[in-house]
Amino acid sequence: MIRFLKELYLTWFTVGFRFRSGRGWGPIMDAGKGVFFVAILMFLILAGIEWRIEIFVGKKLLFDSGRWVFIAVGLAVYYVNYYVLITRGHGIRFEREFDNLKKSRKVLLQVSCAVLLLAIITFFSCSVSAYHRFFHVIPKN
Repeated sequence: MIRFLKELYLTWFTVGFRFRSGRGWGPIMDAGKGVFFVAILMFLILAGIEWRIEIFVGKKLLFDSGRWVFIAVGLAVYYVNYYVLITRGHGIRFEREFDNLKKSRKVLLQVSCAVLLLAIITFFSCSVSAYHRFFHVIPKN
């Protein structure tokens, strides 16, 4: 199970790495796109978890203090993933080996990425909705 989750993480990097709009942007930008795909997904998950914790606790936490915290957390998530995927080379290595995987394994990973994307978007949307209902309810007099 851990191996599958690791491969799913690396597959998201590969999807971002290979995502092209028109011509390729070069290997450095492609690697950055791969890290960006992974970082966006992780950021959405972390934001949803934070909002669920705030609802559970019943008050807003320190993390909801403005755009600078938002930017700092976003950059931290990006650079942690950059270190793991690019600097340590795990993402680049997996991207090169991805074409050599069995076709059934590649299809399983790609379908799992699509399902995971839908699950993350659903979780994030439900968290946003619940957060706004909990903290922005107009009291009845």
